[in-house]
Amino acid sequence: MLRKINAFYVGIVMLTSILFISIVIPNLMPEPAIEQFRYHFDQKSLEIPPFSPSSDNWFGTDRNGKDLFYAIMDGAKYTIFFALVITFGRMLLSFIGGLVFKRLFLNNWVSGLLQGFQFVPQSLIVLLVLSPLYFYELRTDSFLSYTETLVIQLVVLIAAGIFPLAKIIAETADSLSQNDYVTCAKHMGSSSLQITIRHVLPHLWPRLFVLSGRQFSQVLTLMLHLAIYHLFIGGVKITSGQVHDQFNNYSTVSNEWTGLISMYHRELMLEPFVVMIPVVAYTLLILCVNIMTKSLEKSLDKQAIY
Repeated sequence: MLRKINAFYVGIVMLTSILFISIVIPNLMPEPAIEQFRYHFDQKSLEIPPFSPSSDNWFGTDRNGKDLFYAIMDGAKYTIFFALVITFGRMLLSFIGGLVFKRLFLNNWVSGLLQGFQFVPQSLIVLLVLSPLYFYELRTDSFLSYTETLVIQLVVLIAAGIFPLAKIIAETADSLSQNDYVTCAKHMGSSSLQITIRHVLPHLWPRLFVLSGRQFSQVLTLMLHLAIYHLFIGGVKITSGQVHDQFNNYSTVSNEWTGLISMYHRELMLEPFVVMIPVVAYTLLILCVNIMTKSLEKSLDKQAIY
């Protein structure tokens, strides 16, 4: 099926290239030193961050002098890896739950309850659960380590999408089991397990791949929604913005892209390139995923026609 999908390969190549570069570059080159100012002797002028894109800093720097190219390259692998782990965890648990407890998810009461939760944003649920754990007082450190922070975030983000996704898988499996060949298999004495393995799963797998692509995009969107409220994947570092702490600065620990967008959103009216660079990178990632998902959907539609 995938051999005929050129667009799918384009998305795969783009996604793999981004991930490969993100792993290799930070290991080959050290992070550029932060420069608080630059003095140009020929022009007798003083320049302070943020520095515009140049041969020294390909993407420029932020207001603290941090190199944006290194930050983008370093954060790409975390953004992709976190989204992949959350998507895989959701798909695996929802697949098992949707097939094992199919009758439960098809029950009118349970289905109606889950249908109502679809109108509640997942970002709101996750924010209410995680905020008390990660927003600590200024001048104090978080009581959770980096690993503990990451594990709790992954568990909550996975759990937030399991039940709606399991409902979709259960409904899809039930729809496939209504086909005529499945009915014939039932009359011939096939068990539910045999019907699931031989007749439902072969037609369910392609739909699961499409559903995985949609989930990946939804997880990236969810990460961006959480980042707007300073809840960054991997943890948040809170520092004082002024002497008397009237304003706080929220920084991402892992350099993941949604955290960078949230960190630099104030620069939109001051130095737009600082925030637009992570925005463009995030947009390209969404584009890669959508290209692959749309290609799979078209292939699935063609198979349904024939």
